[in-house]
Amino acid sequence: MKVAIATNRGGLDDEIADRFGRAPTFTIVEIDDTNHEIKRTYVVENPGSIAGSGAGIKAVQKLIEEGVSIAIGPNPGPNALVALESSGIRVYSYVGLKAREALEKVLQELRQA
Repeated sequence: MKVAIATNRGGLDDEIADRFGRAPTFTIVEIDDTNHEIKRTYVVENPGSIAGSGAGIKAVQKLIEEGVSIAIGPNPGPNALVALESSGIRVYSYVGLKAREALEKVLQELRQA
């Protein structure tokens, strides 16, 4: 599974961005489906960060292209939320944490399910 985290500069040691649709980057983390361990991490630019309008939708389109099934970040705007939900991407809202901390919270929840 792939998890996208809205970040400022990118990477697991970065802070979660303040805005979902206009986050400068998404840190993408590939997770092993059986043991929930990190297999790979990479950073992609968010096209929504420079969009005049429709930033949230552009961000969601990028996540769909990347094959993401979980998005972590601040609360997305209403249009982005509808697009995420209709695409089957689960949303976990966190602010004020490092990307790694938020990811670990989500992985703990998945392990308990």
